[in-house]
Amino acid sequence: MRHKVRIGALAFCAIGLVTVGAHAQYVYTRGPNHVNMSGTRCRAAFSGAQDDLMHSVQRTSVRFDVSAPVFVVCPITRRATAYYGDSLSSSMATEVTATGMKAEVKDYNPGDSVRCTPFTQSIGGSIVWGTSRYACSTAGGCASAPAGSYITPVSDFNTISWSNPFTSQTSVEWGLACEMPASSIIGSYEATVSSN
Repeated sequence: MRHKVRIGALAFCAIGLVTVGAHAQYVYTRGPNHVNMSGTRCRAAFSGAQDDLMHSVQRTSVRFDVSAPVFVVCPITRRATAYYGDSLSSSMATEVTATGMKAEVKDYNPGDSVRCTPFTQSIGGSIVWGTSRYACSTAGGCASAPAGSYITPVSDFNTISWSNPFTSQTSVEWGLACEMPASSIIGSYEATVSSN
């Protein structure tokens, strides 16, 4: 008799663990959710320029002796093909809307400015581009390149940010394409996505 009770108790515990695990995978439905990436994920857009980059803890920097800006692509991957949504509702979806994006950059080049442009892929497969923004003394960045020789203070990162960068375009992943002059750095970057 005791043996049967123990087996029943073990079966009940196993079901409880599966149920808890099933609910745990949907914690992302309580948004907004922030998909934060390390700057070390950025790569040169053209393979020949990869040697112009230096990857270190949490950031990618452009070598000081580079004569032309390096174009980098920084992917923001949202949980692969997992669903956003509540397992008890019909609102689950793989595609969600990026309601904001931002990048932390440093610009030490007196003759050029860091410029980043958000991008995503539409359901049909075409690339959708957001608006370019430049590193400048204004929080969030500037719509045009700053005049003169703006240089980031040594102890600071500049934030370049976008609100609703794709006008409600849903997707499973996003990214930033940045033009990085010599001696510039890209640190963390992220997308803020809406809950279902």
